[in-house]
Amino acid sequence: MSSPGPTPRNPAPGWPGYRAEPSYDPGQSRVFPAPVPAGLRALGDEVRAADWPVRLAFRGSRIALLDTLCRWQTLRALAYVHLLAARTADERLVADLRVVPGPDTAGDPGLPELLARLERAATDLPADLLDAVVCDSGGLLADNRFAASVLAAGLTADSRPVDGDEAVSRAVVLTSYWYEVPGQRGALALAWSANLFVRSWLWWSQRFAYGDPAGGIGITSDPRPARPAASALPDWAAPLLDRVARGDG
Repeated sequence: MSSPGPTPRNPAPGWPGYRAEPSYDPGQSRVFPAPVPAGLRALGDEVRAADWPVRLAFRGSRIALLDTLCRWQTLRALAYVHLLAARTADERLVADLRVVPGPDTAGDPGLPELLARLERAATDLPADLLDAVVCDSGGLLADNRFAASVLAAGLTADSRPVDGDEAVSRAVVLTSYWYEVPGQRGALALAWSANLFVRSWLWWSQRFAYGDPAGGIGITSDPRPARPAASALPDWAAPLLDRVARGDG
């Protein structure tokens, strides 16, 4: 890991919830969150929780459900980052964030409209924030024999299982999907990395200040993992990748 560079001085234009400094990686930024208002912070655990499957099935309908849950949770976490970055609480968006992705809620006829609203919030994020999430997913997708365990442990813990049996079942199912359905790895990795970004943001903002040298590189790894190819990610990630490609210029 590189030694810390200069501490940040300038807030991100129009986004008072964080500051950014040039990264050691050309064209990328280090992200330093601002303190998070108490009401917004209280959403943090709730937003990372999804009702991931506890029973394994490889039918087409179950794989499609998993993909929907991954998309939903990714957009949900990114929409929450939108609130963190803006340092405001849009009540309509907060209400959307409280709807928990799961097998029951996935059948709601209003889901397409909810996902559209979450996607608008996600793709309105500054490109450097989206890029950090996408690159972290690439790190998980790289050749890593522990990737399945890391993903299953993270998503399971964030889901706040009611007991040990549910936690074990959920972790086993997520691990099995990773190994047995390689086509879903990109979707799972994005959901995991979006949750990780939220967790890192809240942790850092509670312990450091904008210019605190102890904060080091903030919440983004430096250098970052390589950004994965579009072909490694699900089709629904295209708007996110387009936002990254357009940058903030």
